[in-house]
Amino acid sequence: MKKIKFALQIMLCAVIISSCKKEEVKTPVIPEYTVGQEYGGGVVFYVDETGKHGLTAAINNQSTSAKWFNENFIETHASAAKIGTGQENTAAIITSQGAGIYAASICDSLNINGFSDWFLPSKDELHQLYLQKAAGKITGLANNFYWSSTETSSDGAWSQSFTSGANSSAGKDGTYYVCAVRAF
Repeated sequence: MKKIKFALQIMLCAVIISSCKKEEVKTPVIPEYTVGQEYGGGVVFYVDETGKHGLTAAINNQSTSAKWFNENFIETHASAAKIGTGQENTAAIITSQGAGIYAASICDSLNINGFSDWFLPSKDELHQLYLQKAAGKITGLANNFYWSSTETSSDGAWSQSFTSGANSSAGKDGTYYVCAVRAF
């Protein structure tokens, strides 16, 4: 009887011990970059959840009166709007529009402090830049309309008001401000 009781106690202890799980201790993510920090030829305006990647905007505007297109009202298929799609849009615009001086080419040809991978921001990237300006974390941007790389049709693309925060489709032949961004 004592042997059975002892065996039961050992089994009970084993069950209790095996049911106890160690709680995982998660190390908090400490961002390497912060919004407003100067980095990579510009000022950081977006940092992803890892704290290691994001977007930086050129400190100065690249143009105060650029057209979106190179006088070709064609669909470029640069329709992506999300954060992380501006560089792809810019490449599509340049492939479709060719050589010339227009918003996407101005950004693509930019070189600041050895960084030459600048692009015209997508609709959501540009809106994020506006939000950081409105919050006072980014300075140097005009209270005016800026071009995004997101196309709406063969003759229109998204623009962003840096006064009201509204974005709207505008004719590609209109002239707006341009601020180049780059990913890191």
